[in-house]
Amino acid sequence: GNLPSKDGRYSLYCTVIVKKVDAKTRDKVGINELLRTID
Repeated sequence: GNLPSKDGRYSLYCTVIVKKVDAKTRDKVGINELLRTID
């Protein structure tokens, strides 16, 4: 991640990106689990 600037904008920006990536990863993992269950 980025080092926080004086107003903390960069650290906040990083947190938002990480949350979005986590959500996408969770969706992919959920789909993979469903496919495995079907097999």
